[in-house]
Amino acid sequence: MPKAKRETPNAKSPSPLGRGAGVRVLATTPEVLRRVILAQQGLLRWQGGSGEFIEGVPWREQLKGAEGTLETLRRLEAVQLDPVNVVAPNHHLVFSNRVGDYKPEHLEALYPQKQVFEYWAQARCILPVEDWPLFEWRREHWRLEHTIEGMMVNSRDEGYVPEILEAIEHIRSRLAQEGPLPARVLDTGKKVRGNWGFTAKATSQAMEHMWWAGEIAVSHRKGDERHFALAEDWLPESSGVEGHSQELSLQAKLLKFIRAYGVFDAYGTSSRLGWREWAAGEKAAELERLQLEGTLIPLQLEGIKRKYYLWAELLPLLESLQKAKIAPDIYFLPPLDNLLWRRERISDLFGFDYKWEIYVPDEKRKYGPYVLPILEGQTFIGRLDARMNRANKKLVVRRIFWEGKPNKLRLERIQKALGNFARGLGVEIEYLEP
Repeated sequence: MPKAKRETPNAKSPSPLGRGAGVRVLATTPEVLRRVILAQQGLLRWQGGSGEFIEGVPWREQLKGAEGTLETLRRLEAVQLDPVNVVAPNHHLVFSNRVGDYKPEHLEALYPQKQVFEYWAQARCILPVEDWPLFEWRREHWRLEHTIEGMMVNSRDEGYVPEILEAIEHIRSRLAQEGPLPARVLDTGKKVRGNWGFTAKATSQAMEHMWWAGEIAVSHRKGDERHFALAEDWLPESSGVEGHSQELSLQAKLLKFIRAYGVFDAYGTSSRLGWREWAAGEKAAELERLQLEGTLIPLQLEGIKRKYYLWAELLPLLESLQKAKIAPDIYFLPPLDNLLWRRERISDLFGFDYKWEIYVPDEKRKYGPYVLPILEGQTFIGRLDARMNRANKKLVVRRIFWEGKPNKLRLERIQKALGNFARGLGVEIEYLEP
């Protein structure tokens, strides 16, 4: 069987509908949409498609090493960071599901090469360095003269601001003279009341403000340890957006958001659309513009109240996948995987209700503080409760919460997938339950 000309759409190519094509509503099904989403995110294997995408394989069979990790990041648009490390950090689990033989050092190698940076998108994320200019509008909003120095007038804690300003000057001086340094060596030993009301290092609070303002950037990451550099010495100037226009920058960032999701609803994500806040009426006007120019296609889904949109670049993929045969590949997804960013979308299109219960009180938890959704083909079949025993180098499988009673074939697939999952993490499997 001949392969498709390309396994995933080109994220930067022109819309197939063209400008001025008018608004059209596409009637489709949740099943087809979830295939499109999974293919776009590198998690689908299929045969028997039509047209341009006759068959496709997961990204992890094509993308390898640091180069494959960077390509995966560019295709995903952003990968979320999170300090929770029950099994492994979220970003490493995202990449390990999509990059063949992935190792943390593949990602870590991209920092000193100045290929990636960290900033706020979906949340705190890793992003490809070429997107640095798109976030200038947010950095401008968080400039120190707008935040820290403004607090000198408005802060009720008069002792907070001077300590932070002193720490900022200390950090600036050290980084300017010595270049990139780990955060721990910048500590002055002074404490302040932190942003959330708890005591914190003055330098930690200062670095947080400087990071938001775009004064410093993460230049290297080794495990949980971050090295920082002055952004002006490390990253490109914020002049990559044509015309230096905030409007163009925000539109480019909105397109990045659309490419990242592929299929999204605009109502529940009103404060997230384009990873920004919207004024009343502004969002509706922008969505209408994107439909009229052919960037977005409004969708009609029977039985689903939320109104969804399709990135028009994915239309050929959608048409090709309607009658495709989907392979039952298994993935264990971290709670903040890109696929799970919008829980309501997972509920509407996949029929799977998932909530990360780490911040839910013990008595209200249904499954536990950390479970990984299990994806089989195009269907969520359960939740994996597992913990990493780092002292013994074992992944302890505590329990699987099944969506339905598994048959023998599914159990065999899960067991094999768990073995591969553990080996990818460099450990062995230990089962607490048969």
